[in-house]
Amino acid sequence: MEERTSGFRPVQKKKGRFNLMDLFLILFVAGLVFFTVFVVDPFSIGLFDEEEQSVTLEYTVRIENVEVAFIDKIKVRNEAVDASIKTSLGFVSSVENDTPHTEPYYDTQADLVSMKEYPDRYDLIVTITANATFTEGVGYTVNGRRVAVGSKLYLMFPEFVGEGYCVSMREIG
Repeated sequence: MEERTSGFRPVQKKKGRFNLMDLFLILFVAGLVFFTVFVVDPFSIGLFDEEEQSVTLEYTVRIENVEVAFIDKIKVRNEAVDASIKTSLGFVSSVENDTPHTEPYYDTQADLVSMKEYPDRYDLIVTITANATFTEGVGYTVNGRRVAVGSKLYLMFPEFVGEGYCVSMREIG
């Protein structure tokens, strides 16, 4: 059998060496990752942290289906406390307790939906005023609790505990 020979030897690879090409590759990948994070969410890096603004916030909470015996338990100037984290959410500035509780009722015979009123149940409309912090992109927070229209709040007052939804809000002052 004839053996082929040439003047070339196989190239031996250098193992365990760090060269300039490796450095460029690492810098390119790091730059690509940084650019991707910066383009996707520049606020996660902390370069554009928004400044918080202190405001006076007035928000309204609707507490539904309250028994008639409890409708007079919330009074103006009562403190509203978040029942889950036990922090103040402001003070009551007004209470409306004369709205009868109604629910939709479907009459199958007439194929009609009407509102059924419950004579011994009322909906409370409680307006609360609080010192809040407004942050762009986050919204309003009162003592660490985010307050937004549509959010559910678990509230404690000196003589009443209930849950309701924030139905409106505005900055005052």
